[in-house]
Amino acid sequence: MEFSSKQEEKHYYQHIASEQEFLEWYKNQEHPMYQKPSVTVDMVLLCYNKNTDQIKVLLIQRRGNPYRNSWALPGGFISPNESTGDSVIRETKEETGVTISEKNIEQLHTFSTPERDPRGWVITVSYLAFIGEAILSAGDDANQARWFSLERKNNRLYLTSGDTKIILDLKTQASLGEDTLAFDHSQIIIKAFNRIVNKMDHEPQVLQVLGDTFTITEARKVFAKFLGVDYHSIDHSNFKKSLIGFLKEVGERPASIGRPSKLYQLKENFREK
Repeated sequence: MEFSSKQEEKHYYQHIASEQEFLEWYKNQEHPMYQKPSVTVDMVLLCYNKNTDQIKVLLIQRRGNPYRNSWALPGGFISPNESTGDSVIRETKEETGVTISEKNIEQLHTFSTPERDPRGWVITVSYLAFIGEAILSAGDDANQARWFSLERKNNRLYLTSGDTKIILDLKTQASLGEDTLAFDHSQIIIKAFNRIVNKMDHEPQVLQVLGDTFTITEARKVFAKFLGVDYHSIDHSNFKKSLIGFLKEVGERPASIGRPSKLYQLKENFREK
């Protein structure tokens, strides 16, 4: 079929032709009418060490440019044949050696600020997951992978591993000091942190960092970490009353002194108290 102008051709395939004809035409255009961004995924992966009473976040050190040698969240570009969820599971495994599943992950936010990536127009879909502390093995685009302890002090988050300390300001959503995160990963971590704090009371999936079973005291300690307070300041009885609807009792943990502690786990439908 011949057309007298590009505009006439465009009108025909958009408004008259079948969808199959339109798609065949569209894919063959040298200059598509809409520019296409690249799409990446980023994972905020959190765990809790009961022995040291520390919340930790998983970071990788980038092997190549841009931001070579900077610390960043695990992630990367998605492939044409996978969803963003499948991609973040694959990228996390490739870069850190940690295996997560669809049951672990929660979509956090889409970050699309222009120039957020110096390579061009790149949109990222971020995810949040809670697991037990796992052994790491860096690979793919990472020099190394580390668990960074995450501590809240007033309106700042301190991410620490060895001599590396990254400070994030909850108000400005920026990195402070010499060590900074790559891209806009400071904003992504802060977004995840605020999501957890805002949902703890009615969707306490953050307790997944405690593993299959936990005590009320251990749950108080996790909540206290995100609130930036001493867990003793959270009243045990009131806390238990507010949380018990999301939990089921599954046994007891023997104590060396005194009564054993009751063990709980999150109900499968914990989102519906």
